Amino acid sequence: MTAKISLENVKKGRVSDNVREQITNLILAGELKVGDRLPTENGLARQLGVSKVPVREAMISMQQMGLLASRRGAGGGVFVCEPGPEPVGEALTLMLRLGQASISDLTQARLAIEPQVARLAAQLATPQDLARLEDTITTYQSAVEREQPRSIRDLDFHLALADACANPVFNLILRALVPLLYNNVRLRRFQPKDRKLGIAGHREIFEAVRRGDAEAAQEAMARHVAQMATFWK
Repeated sequence: MTAKISLENVKKGRVSDNVREQITNLILAGELKVGDRLPTENGLARQLGVSKVPVREAMISMQQMGLLASRRGAGGGVFVCEPGPEPVGEALTLMLRLGQASISDLTQARLAIEPQVARLAAQLATPQDLARLEDTITTYQSAVEREQPRSIRDLDFHLALADACANPVFNLILRALVPLLYNNVRLRRFQPKDRKLGIAGHREIFEAVRRGDAEAAQEAMARHVAQMATFWK
C-alpha cells in the first residue's frame, strides 16, 4: 500500500532540494517508515506543484544516500529503506580509484576501528552472537581444508563481530570497509598456510570474546589485522 503523506507546494529555492528535504523530514519524523511505498512521481509532482523532473532528481539523490530503494515488477515502486553501507562503500571505492586513498589507508582505518569492535563484542556478545562467530570459523576452516578458493565468506567473522559489538556506527563502517578491502585484494594469492593463520587469528579473538576478556580481544584483533595486512602489500 502506498503511504499517505502531506507535502507543501514548492515555492522557492532549488526545487529538487526542497523535494528531498520534505521527504527526508517525513522519514525523520516517523511519518514515513521503513517499507513504506512512496506515491508515484506523478502523484508527488501534483502534491508539490512541480514537474516530474525535480521529483525524479530528488528520488535518485535519496536512493544514492541509501534512504530510498527502487523495486521493479508487480508491487514495485520506491520504498523507504534501512540506511545501509552502500553509499559509504561507493564513496570509498571512488577515493581508491581516484588515488585519494590506498589499501594502506583502509588497513589503518581497520586498525583504528576493529580492535575496539572486538573489545565491545567481548563485553556485549549474546549466546546467539557467539554461536554465529564460531560458525563462521568452522565454515572458513572447512573451506580451506577442502581447498576451496577464497570468497567474501572468508570475512564473515569480521561482519559477525561488527553485529556483536552492538554499535550501529561501527557496524555500518565495517560493512562498507571490509568487503571493499576484500574486493581490492581478492586476486592476490593466499597460500593455505596463510589462510590457516587467518583462521587461528579468528579463533584467538573468538576465545577472548567468549571469555568476556575485552582487553585480550582488542589486542588479538590488532595483531590479526596487522598480520593479515602483510599479505596485501
